[in-house]
Amino acid sequence: MMSSRLSVLMALDSMDAGGTETHVLSLTKALIRTGQRVTLLSADGLLRPQFEEAGCMVFLFDFHASRAAQVASLQEIMRLQEVECVHVHQTPSGLLTASAASLLGIPTVFTVHGTYYPQSSIKTLMGLSKEVISVSAPVQKYTQQLGFPSAVVPNGIDLQEFYPSNGSRLRSELGLPDDAVVLLYASRLAWGKGTACDTLLRAMKDLRRYGWNRLELVVIGDGPKYEAIKELSVFIEEESGQRFIHVLGKKARMNEYYNIADIVVGTGRVALEAMACGKPVLAVGNHGYFGWIEPGNYEEAWSHYFGDHGSYAAYSRYLFASEIGQGCRDLPRLKTLGAEGKRWVERKFHIDPIIQQVLNVYRAAIEIDKTS
Repeated sequence: MMSSRLSVLMALDSMDAGGTETHVLSLTKALIRTGQRVTLLSADGLLRPQFEEAGCMVFLFDFHASRAAQVASLQEIMRLQEVECVHVHQTPSGLLTASAASLLGIPTVFTVHGTYYPQSSIKTLMGLSKEVISVSAPVQKYTQQLGFPSAVVPNGIDLQEFYPSNGSRLRSELGLPDDAVVLLYASRLAWGKGTACDTLLRAMKDLRRYGWNRLELVVIGDGPKYEAIKELSVFIEEESGQRFIHVLGKKARMNEYYNIADIVVGTGRVALEAMACGKPVLAVGNHGYFGWIEPGNYEEAWSHYFGDHGSYAAYSRYLFASEIGQGCRDLPRLKTLGAEGKRWVERKFHIDPIIQQVLNVYRAAIEIDKTS
């Protein structure tokens, strides 16, 4: 008979502060709160202290070792931790971990976070998995097109971690004026999200030129386009003769940064975390521009994953500037959107009921493995 307390091994490429990593951190905390045992296998990163503070045992992944040595090491960790189920999220860590688990007869669950995975890798990984989770309906459709069914389980938001708080201290530390209207862009600066950030910087330049002198932009994130974004911000500020763009790199404790903002520009998990903090969100993602998130478009925004998996328009500095300017003309309305968004996230994306869905998937994978 299966124990009510599961021993789960999570695998990540690294513990850097990105959407997938933050998702796994929230998942890990919630699993531990429900009495499960969670082990993390990953390269090091900014979020490591938070995983360890949650009571998660962390093993560092050595990507420089030979494949045979990696698999042997993974198997040893799985035996040591008496792992009953493996949960993977990325490649290459997912492929290696799932391969090692299959040799020990331990079932793998794979959460697909988008449509950006190399097709050969994702098909191999889904083939090694007993159960597949999609974070949204468009991702589920994508896995089905590749020949693999999946269950939609939303990204759960830990409301003990993401909530409204006073950001005045951090605003002061960052040198943001008391009367500033602060936009926050948070994302890994890669793929379309890096291009979206570039476009947003140019829109900010236009807005400043047209007299929106209270607007300040804070950019959180790292990635291949970070240096280009940093250089562009310096160029725009030098040309404008004003400092209003703050490119801060990757940060942990994102709740603090959401709470300095009057507006958050983002997609996917960033949109959900920001709304949990009571912030109005202008949704822009890998796929393109979606727009302001409001009660009339909640379900559509969710189905498009806030611009990551569907959108209304391509990136445009003029569109961005127009929409931001229109929003800033009615800041009380934006505060109302933030409050309404918070209530929606609490109803639909609270991590506690969602963790039960995840546990059901784990148990289904274990039962499938026993009967196969």
